Amino acid sequence: MAEPVRWEREPHTAAKHRVLRAYIDGWIPVMARLTLKQQERLRGEPRVLLVDGFAGPGRYRGGEPGSPLIMLEALLDHRDFGELADVGFRFFFVEQHPERFQALRDEIAGLGDLPANVEVSLRCQPFAEAFDEVVTEAEQDVPTFAVIDPFGFSQAPLSVTGRLFDLPRSEALYFLPLTHLARFVDHDDLEAVYTSLYRGEDWRQARALSGDERKLFLLRLFEEQLEKNRHVEYVRSFQLRTLRGHDYRLVFAVGHEKGLVLAKDAMWKVDPVAGTSFVATTAAGQEVLFSSRHVDTGPLLKELRARFGTEWFTVRQAERCTLEDTPFRLAHLRKMTLRPALKEGTLISEPPDARALDASVRLRFTS
Repeated sequence: MAEPVRWEREPHTAAKHRVLRAYIDGWIPVMARLTLKQQERLRGEPRVLLVDGFAGPGRYRGGEPGSPLIMLEALLDHRDFGELADVGFRFFFVEQHPERFQALRDEIAGLGDLPANVEVSLRCQPFAEAFDEVVTEAEQDVPTFAVIDPFGFSQAPLSVTGRLFDLPRSEALYFLPLTHLARFVDHDDLEAVYTSLYRGEDWRQARALSGDERKLFLLRLFEEQLEKNRHVEYVRSFQLRTLRGHDYRLVFAVGHEKGLVLAKDAMWKVDPVAGTSFVATTAAGQEVLFSSRHVDTGPLLKELRARFGTEWFTVRQAERCTLEDTPFRLAHLRKMTLRPALKEGTLISEPPDARALDASVRLRFTS
């Protein structure tokens, strides 16, 4: 029997997939238990929907699993899966390339019989055509997480995918090839693509810019368009900077604070891989390199100082600043940032001997 066709995996894909796995690990129990609590008002059985709009071949040349298999394994291997037998999990995988689709179908079939509460739906068609079915199910108040990772940026315009965020409890992870977006923005034959991608003509302003300024404008515009959607509360981007000089962005669009916490936790759980680093900035422009080997919380302390100056603020306010204005996790705040600053005298607390640093404890920078 002929060997199956295998596709090469891009160097940055490993990092991207590890972030996806870390996020799904946290998302599954949160959304599954939420739908169980709200079962009485749901139509039919409590269920969640996980979508991969550009699913790929399922497995790559080196044997590495693609995103559909990663999503399925995250559920089936989850320590809480046995407690979620009353929740229906539907996976909706779309792949328009016939050969990649056949490879994906073979990989799914190779998993054997799935648990009764797990359903996999496969579609060999462009994502834009399959999207109506996704929206129809999400409209039934089904928590939905979508991976939007096209092989080309022309295939996932916000004019299509943005409809998902008009519905509650819908979240997504976008993969944005920012280097390519900036490179081709001057091409007249792609004007319709950019207008559809950005849901308007504002992208044209990028043509007057160059270098990093152009890339930053296109990224910010993409984020702003996501934020305009009714049920998107937070948009956070993380950079994948490769040795080849390419700039890719992982963009989370989530509807609640817990989703933002999960997105950050996912990023910090992933070490840099060969040729790739994870970069983000605080609201004040402090660059942060993601690494679990050594966490420099200096930029977090600087952001808190920029926000509060020498005015009193509570630990809860510091948490909000950490969560909303920096890429740091809440776990980085008390022990790794506030405690050392109190010990050094950079911060003072009220009461002075506050040890637990409860949310109501007040703090102030000394200068």
